[in-house]
Amino acid sequence: MYKTHHAGVGLFLIALVLLVPSVLSAQGQEKLQETIRRVRAVHAAANIKIDGHMDEPAWADAVPATDFLQQNPNEGAPASERTEVRVLYDSKFIYFGIRAFDSEAQKINARELTRDADFANDDAVGIILDTNHDRRNAFLFVVNPLGTQQDGLITDEGHTTNYSWDAPWLSAATIDAEGFTVEIAIPLMSLRFDNKATVWGFNVARMIRRKNEMSLWTAWRRTFGLQRVSQAGELTGVEGIHRPRLLEFKPYATAGWRQNASVIGTEGLVTGALHTGGLEVGRIGITPSLTAELTVNPDFGQVEVDEQVVNLSRFSVFFPEKRDFFLENAGVFLMGREESNQLFFSRRIGLTDDGQPLPIDYGAKLTSKIGPYNVGFLQVQTREMPGVTPSDAGVPRQQFTVARVKRDVFGRSSIGAMFVNREGGVDTRYNRAAGVDALINLSDHWQIITFLMATDTPGLRSSFVSGRVGSYFENDLFRATTVYEDIGTNFNPEAGFVERNGARQYYGQFAYKPRPRFLPFVRQMQFETQCEYYENRAGKLETRQTEVTWETEFQNSTQLNARLLEKVTDVLAEPFKIRPGITIPAGAYTFNRPWVSFNSDKSKRLGFSARAKWGDFYSGERLETSASVVARASEHFNVELSENYNRVRLPQGDFSTNLFGGRATFNFSRKWLSAAFIQMNQAARLSSVNLRLRYIFRPNSDLFVIYNQTTGRGLEQPSHQFQVKLTYNFTWNQ
Repeated sequence: MYKTHHAGVGLFLIALVLLVPSVLSAQGQEKLQETIRRVRAVHAAANIKIDGHMDEPAWADAVPATDFLQQNPNEGAPASERTEVRVLYDSKFIYFGIRAFDSEAQKINARELTRDADFANDDAVGIILDTNHDRRNAFLFVVNPLGTQQDGLITDEGHTTNYSWDAPWLSAATIDAEGFTVEIAIPLMSLRFDNKATVWGFNVARMIRRKNEMSLWTAWRRTFGLQRVSQAGELTGVEGIHRPRLLEFKPYATAGWRQNASVIGTEGLVTGALHTGGLEVGRIGITPSLTAELTVNPDFGQVEVDEQVVNLSRFSVFFPEKRDFFLENAGVFLMGREESNQLFFSRRIGLTDDGQPLPIDYGAKLTSKIGPYNVGFLQVQTREMPGVTPSDAGVPRQQFTVARVKRDVFGRSSIGAMFVNREGGVDTRYNRAAGVDALINLSDHWQIITFLMATDTPGLRSSFVSGRVGSYFENDLFRATTVYEDIGTNFNPEAGFVERNGARQYYGQFAYKPRPRFLPFVRQMQFETQCEYYENRAGKLETRQTEVTWETEFQNSTQLNARLLEKVTDVLAEPFKIRPGITIPAGAYTFNRPWVSFNSDKSKRLGFSARAKWGDFYSGERLETSASVVARASEHFNVELSENYNRVRLPQGDFSTNLFGGRATFNFSRKWLSAAFIQMNQAARLSSVNLRLRYIFRPNSDLFVIYNQTTGRGLEQPSHQFQVKLTYNFTWNQ
């Protein structure tokens, strides 16, 4: 009854892959930018003070990049407000001076003082630097009118963007009657480039939040944007810029007190003092483009706790990596389908499956761009932890090795390979994985992504391969996606992440995205339909989901979305224990769960969102609601409250879940930051409190004060931990 016709499905997917993007490309053909825009960096003979005023004489010598064009709301039209960007350099820094004129300066949105915030409510200017001029990868620097910073690493034109990368750069901003001014100083040693380079890729974007207007110097097409590195302009005059050799060490010391803490390798709960120290990170510039990183006995106590979730599915939940050492340049080590089928997932290192930390002895990382090759190497050793009872073997020492190489081909495409090895383990002595992948850009809007991966686990000798091929087309009017993926029953990347094994996936999506001129208050609509089909290795249906969705974005950034159809067929091969004491019998279940959602204007001080989803659920019914409210009282104080509620009615039993989250930030300045994060999970009978005070007393040097508390009926005892952590960055350059 549920068996598929493999040949028919395969031929259909091949036809979609080959024909649909070609047809849509012909329908949505765009005239692309014909000339490359250029701006020149000028040497500054005198010191530049970063104070947000641009009053040094050297700024007048630099010819600005200007004449920005809108990406939204009116593609290709001149920006409604003038922007000028000047570039200077000396032996230590490259400087950017940005004058953002505004005819209604009193309406500028500037409400965020937290570093690496997403600036969803603020005006902002962003810069990318493609220092290798490979038209694929770039450094990203973003500043709001308060001088607050966000930075990141763009890989493969935004295929992955790592916002956790932090460089010790300087910024300052001032607001006056004519707009705002930003000054930026980026240490040359924080960048990677060939000293023989004569040109870098360069682009600038500006967001005017109250108008929901995005304008760019280049790459202003709606299907491009700032992270489309291949469409960037050029920064000339860089032949005079030379990168000093980097030598950076950031040690740390931490001390505190914990009560009723669960510690691996210790019987029962631990109460007492804690103290340790080590090397948070060390960086050594081997060549101008090759940097080695090292960590010794790292501590991640300042990392915000994971957000709790209510999981009513049969599959594991993916929790993102939050530890700085593993986040930096993480895009280099990505292979597979992110969050679903990854050959390597760094949370497998130094953390148990339930999130408890395992001590790390050391970690070493090497990443570089060498000609057309992007290379990465990671080596980490975790500490051996003894058992607490005679029958408990404890946790053995483990060695993790990851090697990655990608080669640029055909202008904007790449092919690559990766090897992952884990030595030592509780269940198996080793686990190895390897794979090859390719990203082929057939046009500015159409790409093919494919990979083939395999694992080697003692005792598993068949069905250990996973492969995928996907076609992705998108312009401003259409989107078409087709995917085939096969995951073997014994495909087992123990240093990776796999949501489900022993399955084949067939996936297709089509979206029509008009901009209706007869509705001037609407910016864009989207009508989307998709179908996802999973079958097991015998060719029998496991899961089928068909969706029809309608989305509307208004000119003021408000969004109203509705899924009119979400029809699911889920075949349970064995009983599904959804809650303690409630088990859904094996069998095939078909149900439909539509939903509607609303998101308010992002430019307002008070924002809210809401979502309601209802309908059948296996043999019963389920109502799910969620809502969040954000109040931005000032740039110093923000509050966000969220609630997720489920009411499930089944013949086997009824239950409900309620998850509340509250986050508040009080920032005295850009250097003194404080945050509180509270979660209450009624289903798990847990509540947690995470309080953090951070003082950035010099670039890349911090003092943290952290308090964590977890209580609830699901715990043997409430746990408390208070910690103080100091880091200090020592940097030498030659």
